[in-house]
Amino acid sequence: MAVFVGEFDQLIDAKHRLAIPAPLRDQIVPSEDGRSFYLVLGPDRHLWLYPDLYYRRLLQPLQRNPFPSRKAQKLDLLFALARVLKPDAQGRVVLPEKSMQRAVTSQEVTLVGKGDHIEIWPREEWDSYVAGALPRYGEDLLDAGDGVSPASE
Repeated sequence: MAVFVGEFDQLIDAKHRLAIPAPLRDQIVPSEDGRSFYLVLGPDRHLWLYPDLYYRRLLQPLQRNPFPSRKAQKLDLLFALARVLKPDAQGRVVLPEKSMQRAVTSQEVTLVGKGDHIEIWPREEWDSYVAGALPRYGEDLLDAGDGVSPASE
């Protein structure tokens, strides 16, 4: 399973193509993750990229019941606004126009590794977020580690 880390400044070109940097692409194991990405509008209105096969496994519990619950129906937009993106030979994906209108306010973006997915942030917004979060980073990191221990091998 891919583990995405790091931050990468990228440009979206006039054809809405976005290059996925090699350090992120190199984390993908095609037999486990697939070769495509699901593009999802996240709750923070940033675009999220999930490896194809991983995302399908995440969705399996939601798709088992032919009579969805009210809770599952609230996820209708998750499915409706998602898209499958296939990288070209240069590792670029084409972002749909509507997805860009809903989430990307700039051609200058930062791709952010978030463990199991990649987030696409407008660069200025990411830089502002990091600047605001850094003063409390040490405390947040220690709080996040409370009660967490390495898995036994």
